[in-house]
Amino acid sequence: MGHRVALHPDLAQWAVSPGGVLFCTRVREHIANGGKLNRRLVLRMTDRERADLIDLFGDAVNATGVQLARADTVLHGSRHTLPLRMLIIGAGGPIRTKRGQARYRTIVKRDRLMRERTETLAAIADVSELAFEHELLAALPDDNRRVPPDGSRAATPHWITYCAALRAAAEWFRAASRGWKCSERELAALALGGTKTWTDASKASFSNLVRLPFAEAVYTSDTGLRMIGPAEWHRQGLVADLNLAEPFIELPGWTVTRDGRFDLQASGVLLIENQETFEAVASRTSVPKNWLCIWTEGFASGALVHFLSRRVSESLPIAAWGDLDPPGIDIILDLSEKSGRSIQPIAMDAELYRRGRKLVEEPSQLAKWLNEAKQQADTVPSHFEGLVAAMIEHGGLRCEQEGMHEQVLPYLHRWLAELKP
Repeated sequence: MGHRVALHPDLAQWAVSPGGVLFCTRVREHIANGGKLNRRLVLRMTDRERADLIDLFGDAVNATGVQLARADTVLHGSRHTLPLRMLIIGAGGPIRTKRGQARYRTIVKRDRLMRERTETLAAIADVSELAFEHELLAALPDDNRRVPPDGSRAATPHWITYCAALRAAAEWFRAASRGWKCSERELAALALGGTKTWTDASKASFSNLVRLPFAEAVYTSDTGLRMIGPAEWHRQGLVADLNLAEPFIELPGWTVTRDGRFDLQASGVLLIENQETFEAVASRTSVPKNWLCIWTEGFASGALVHFLSRRVSESLPIAAWGDLDPPGIDIILDLSEKSGRSIQPIAMDAELYRRGRKLVEEPSQLAKWLNEAKQQADTVPSHFEGLVAAMIEHGGLRCEQEGMHEQVLPYLHRWLAELKP
């Protein structure tokens, strides 16, 4: 690996000359890739760079490169009496070869694992309810495998999920011993380092450890769903008449799915990706007279997934209008998969795409979208095939739905009426 070397001022000055920079950089790369110093190093040099190298290495330099063994001998025999490797280390710091990098990564991985084990053991050490888990964790072999112990009640194969669930369970048991019930985000802040650190997997493992459903173990906050259309929510009387919403009403998504009665008299449900488009549909079209319109806010929340699967009859069609780009397609496919419902795209075809105003983006971004569209081409349902093909044809260019209001809003109600369940 090498140690840091203090170069003589003359050598330090040479190392920052054009030739010195070129030589030290290339030799460092050569050594890092496993090369030896008894080889010839091919270099494409300017006259200035070649002159700098000749100043230090003399006849070891020719028109196309440097004989490294000869350069080492020359440097070692000069007034500096320094090996070539020490020059490279002095100019740029220790050299980490590929083999050394692998060893370093192994050391770092093991140190991180040991630290995570120690911290997790400390976090649960004083919680009698987790004594069994403490025993399992402490008995793990001294290796680099970041996997939970066999037999853990957390019931997850993922190390990060396991550690998070243990820390959260320990904090939960301490709070329970004080007669305190935490909220979902409060517990995350206390145990997981931030209020937004829960995952579905860590919630499930935590519930396994405390032996309660997550919604019973902690106070959970609801997720608002913005809606407008022919529907009413009753809960010990009328709570909300969505026909009267102006410009919309936001209902607690989980609660409206679990509690009371949701009377939906709509012809179908229209999901809209972006807020401005949602409000345009609500205020500038007649769609909400017959269709329940819901703002998805990008990728759908669990509350919306639950709502669609529990409160919308299988006999009703569900349509979605999103951006004409790979993420817009993914949002709809993701929601369809999670809800178990068929969702038909509306205003997301190849013809509208070709007529739409495309976003101006950097070439690197266009390459990203083009690559995503090509990946989607092999997997998307038939109703997206035309749009994906058009995006590939146009090099990944994207259309946002806000730029297509004039081409869609006047016709949206008629297009929706043509959809079948």
